[in-house]
Amino acid sequence: MSEQPSETESGTTNDLPVALPLWDVFRGGLVVSLPAAIALGVITALDAVEPLHAVGAWGVSLLVAMAIVRRHYSLLVTIKRHIQRRAGSNAPERASKADDVLSNIADGIGETAELASALTRLFRATADRRNQLQALNERHVSIIDNIPDPLLFLNQKGRVQSMNRAAREQFGGRIMGRELSQVARDPALLEAGDAVLAEGGFRTVEISLSDPVVRVFNVRIEALPGEKEEQRSALVIFRDLTEIRRIESMRVDFVANVSHELRTPLATLHGFIETLRGPARDDLEAHEKFLEIMDQQTSRMTRLVTDLLSLSRIEAAEHTAPDQEVSLRPLVEHIVAATELSAARRGIRIVQEIAPDLPPLIANGDEISQVLQNLVENALKYGREQSTVTIRAAITAELPASVSLQAEDLVAISVVDQGDGIPREHIPRLTERFYRVDTARSREMGGTGLGLAIVKHIVSRHRGALTIDSKVGKGSTFTVFLPCKAPGVIRSQHFAAG
Repeated sequence: MSEQPSETESGTTNDLPVALPLWDVFRGGLVVSLPAAIALGVITALDAVEPLHAVGAWGVSLLVAMAIVRRHYSLLVTIKRHIQRRAGSNAPERASKADDVLSNIADGIGETAELASALTRLFRATADRRNQLQALNERHVSIIDNIPDPLLFLNQKGRVQSMNRAAREQFGGRIMGRELSQVARDPALLEAGDAVLAEGGFRTVEISLSDPVVRVFNVRIEALPGEKEEQRSALVIFRDLTEIRRIESMRVDFVANVSHELRTPLATLHGFIETLRGPARDDLEAHEKFLEIMDQQTSRMTRLVTDLLSLSRIEAAEHTAPDQEVSLRPLVEHIVAATELSAARRGIRIVQEIAPDLPPLIANGDEISQVLQNLVENALKYGREQSTVTIRAAITAELPASVSLQAEDLVAISVVDQGDGIPREHIPRLTERFYRVDTARSREMGGTGLGLAIVKHIVSRHRGALTIDSKVGKGSTFTVFLPCKAPGVIRSQHFAAG
């Protein structure tokens, strides 16, 4: 690229005193010397001075006047050009340097010097004010850019004039200068935008966008104040409601699932009670059979309500991490003793592999017992008969790539079964409430569908992590990572974002 003379360099050349055309100087001198000519003419008419002397005196006055005119007109033209150049400059503050022509002129004397000095002060004040406004504008832009909701500014033609960072991330820079229809092809949004630009005020609509994933936004379009009708612009604010709608949907699904889970046992109990009151009133054999089923259904409802209450209690305290020190080995031994009879019925052997130097956990003992009980009971339910369930616990220095934790000292607790395994597509949803891989088999075994959801929330409260690894036909491994009191174990370099 060829070099161009800088603005300062070219400005210096342009700001040198200007040589005026001789005719302009002569005309100016005539105007200035005119009073002297009139006076000399009057004196000559009165015979007070010789005409030749008068002409000579006027000639001298004309030369002096031309010199004065040349000097002052040259400075005024220089000031004019300087002002014109400054008015068209993209960086007018450059002209306020010490070697600026106005400063040089202001160093002189006379009215022109005073004018140059006043202009210099004006330009410097203007430059300072301009810098202040630029800093204020940059601050406002920074504030708007840091607003988490996407913002768009529409001009009077309904085109995107500017946007903040959240809008650029959501819609991309390609919408700059485009109409609102290029942002979202939602009839209600476009109608609201046209109405605001035409009538003022504000409109609020809710829209769904599916690029790249489905997101729900509450959009507020508001006319900016202090503008004429034909120049009216508008601010468009997108508030993301996706998570709120998802939670509302989950709540509705949760209520529906609870109602469904309770409806079946209640209907069964009601049917058996009517039977016992009617046709089977005197049938002792039917009494025994129906009462056993009723007991099973009652136990199922009790477990469901207990799990729901437990889950609600854990979620209420999930934001507060426990700070007690708990020894893991006694908890594991207690769970093994409590499940021995269930394991013996299926011929399953429970093996403990607890590291001898295992440090205490930073945990709530009752909640960790609940985690172990849920995982071991699942292993016993879904493990094959005459197989082995293994409980392992050790300090860990290696984490899966999907796990990212803040604690530096962790214990990994694994429950390994030898069951049929879980298909890969089901694993991400296992911790959802009431989600079952095999619904009929789970209900037959007395499962509520809440066990792993409880485990997930307890682990989350402990600032830990849960991983599930399963191979169809070989079994499953559920591993819980929990913080512990283990000084000197540094493994932050093994973390990976998940």
